[in-house]
Amino acid sequence: MKLSEEDLRKAREFCEDELSSYMLYLALAQQERGKLAEQLRQAAEQERGHYEFWRSVVGSDCSVRPPGRAFRILYRVFGPVFTLQALERRERRAAEEYRAFRDRLPEEMRPALDRIIADEESHESDFLKGLEDVRVRYLGFVALGIADAITELMGVYAGFLGATMRTLVVGLAGLLVGLPAAVSMAAAAYLQARQEGHVSPGMSALATGLSYFLVALVLAVPYFLTRNIVIAMTASVLLGVAALAAFHFYSSTVNGVSFRRELAIGLAILLAAVAVGLLFGELIGMAFHLRVLA
Repeated sequence: MKLSEEDLRKAREFCEDELSSYMLYLALAQQERGKLAEQLRQAAEQERGHYEFWRSVVGSDCSVRPPGRAFRILYRVFGPVFTLQALERRERRAAEEYRAFRDRLPEEMRPALDRIIADEESHESDFLKGLEDVRVRYLGFVALGIADAITELMGVYAGFLGATMRTLVVGLAGLLVGLPAAVSMAAAAYLQARQEGHVSPGMSALATGLSYFLVALVLAVPYFLTRNIVIAMTASVLLGVAALAAFHFYSSTVNGVSFRRELAIGLAILLAAVAVGLLFGELIGMAFHLRVLA
């Protein structure tokens, strides 16, 4: 049974992907110590075996660029749980593609591919059982700070959109609301962590308060860069959406849930806060004739 040109092209893609995975796991193993480092080296060897299989299918060597310094920095920033979950998603997609490709291979090669598929599906349980990461431990407190900051401040800014046209006033109002709210949220997180007992109250307060205030700063920036309230509000909303998307991408990857569903829920809450704030601001503006002060 001879593979078609299209099948050979697909097999070469698989070959390159497996070589890339081998290099990634090897690079990660060099960043870790102990049991995790050994597991990563074993995974690298497993991926090398998969590469050898696809190389035999293709009939020639495959080549990819090895991971550079940027990858190692990102690994340190985002942590092993996020990185390994992202790699596991890639492996699961590969397993699905291998199943679809299986019947195109000569019959004698199919048992080897079945073993590769089983390997790809077994990585997650090997890596992620009992894996500790301080980023994940406090992820809920970061979520609390980010979600509350975006929802509350978007409501505040939308309210001012109906009440005044002065962007400097709106930006300062956001910061004046943001700092006390960040302190309040940090205090609430501290008390919550003391009650739960499995995380550091100080770290919990820092994660919540700092994430809240950083988001408050980001959302306020457009109001200091333009005098057009509509442009500032639009830019602030887009920054809020970007912050939500980035956070939900990280959290959904770590928790193994649907990114689209989590982002949709976050956006629905954000848009509801903007709508309510805008409506209330319009009512206040009309009732007290605040726009004459713009």
